[in-house]
Amino acid sequence: MPEPIVVRPAHADDLHAVGAITEAAYRGDGYLEIEGGEEYAVLLRDAATRMAEGTVLVAEIAGEVVGSVTLAPAGTPWAEVAVPGELEVRMLSVAGPARRRGVAEALMAGVEVEARRTGHRAVVLSTMREMAGAQQLYARLGYRRQPDRDWQIDTDMLVYTKPA
Repeated sequence: MPEPIVVRPAHADDLHAVGAITEAAYRGDGYLEIEGGEEYAVLLRDAATRMAEGTVLVAEIAGEVVGSVTLAPAGTPWAEVAVPGELEVRMLSVAGPARRRGVAEALMAGVEVEARRTGHRAVVLSTMREMAGAQQLYARLGYRRQPDRDWQIDTDMLVYTKPA
């Protein structure tokens, strides 16, 4: 029987692992090879600021942090597309060896619990057009495309939402 995945709020002791896993996941998948990628890598590593200005959830297997996600209500420093009443997902990441074990799905379930707990009506997220695997996950979990909210930085960002 596989070890259970535990999703919980991040603690100060988790910050190094959160930053390292997040950067490694984006770098390993080639998502930092765009203009501005190295500047974004600095933000990916900076779990302390994300934790101070938002909420960071981690996923553990057998006591080891193997993934994380940052949550940002509308109007807070990490929110990019959230409008009032939405909780925004940022920087969902899973360590390479823990992929395909349900970690991202468990983190997204934790996001939805947190959204309901904090009175948000919906969850919103942006994903790079190139992140096809993530898009399949979001669709499978009931997230729906919101093309009228898509935006661009150095690449096309696709927006998905789901009622909380």
